[in-house]
Amino acid sequence: MRLTFAAAIIFLASTQPGLAEACEEKFAQLLIHGNGSHPVTIRITSEPKGGKVSKNDFFFKTTGHWMTVMTDPANQPITLAYNNNMYTSSDEGKSWKKVREMDSEQNRLDNIKNQEANAKTIKNATCGEEMLDGVLHDTVEADFDTVQQYKSSNHYKYWLNRETGWMTKATYDSKSSGYESFTTQVIEKTPDLQLPTPE
Repeated sequence: MRLTFAAAIIFLASTQPGLAEACEEKFAQLLIHGNGSHPVTIRITSEPKGGKVSKNDFFFKTTGHWMTVMTDPANQPITLAYNNNMYTSSDEGKSWKKVREMDSEQNRLDNIKNQEANAKTIKNATCGEEMLDGVLHDTVEADFDTVQQYKSSNHYKYWLNRETGWMTKATYDSKSSGYESFTTQVIEKTPDLQLPTPE
C-alpha cells in the first residue's frame, strides 16, 4: 500500500508540469484567437473602478463588419464598421454618417501580433470546471501583461462549454497606472446575424 501511494505521488508530481503547460497553451490560444471568426453577439458589462457601469451589445458578422450598440447609458450613437469604413448613427440606424476609413484586415493582423506578444508574459495559468447556467464548463484563467503602449497587468478567465468547446463567457480584470476595470462578456453564437450595409 505504501509503495502504491508513493508511486501515485510521484506520478502526480511528474504530470503537474505537463498539465500546467497545457493549461497555459490553452489560455494563450483563447487570448489570441478567442472563438475564431464565427458570427457572434456579445453582451458586455464594463465596471471601471470609481466610475459608472456601462453596458453594450457587440455584433460581429465577419472581419470588418461589426456593430456596437450602447444599452446603458441608452440613447448613444451606434458605431458600425463595414467595407473598410467606420460609421455612426444617431437615429437608431435609420441613417449613417461615415467617420473614417480603416484597414480591417490589417487591424486583425495587428491585434493577433499584439496578443502573441502579450501571451509571452502569461503566468499562473489554472484550469478547472464550473457549472454555468446549469451547463458544465471548462475554465481557464491566467495573469499576463499588456506590453504595448497602453501597459496593464491583467487577469482573464474563460468559460468553455464542455460539450461544444464554445467560449460562452469571459471576464477581464485589468489594472494600469491610475485606472482599474472589470469587464464581463457573455458570448452567443449567432450564425444568421444580419447587419446594416451603408452605401
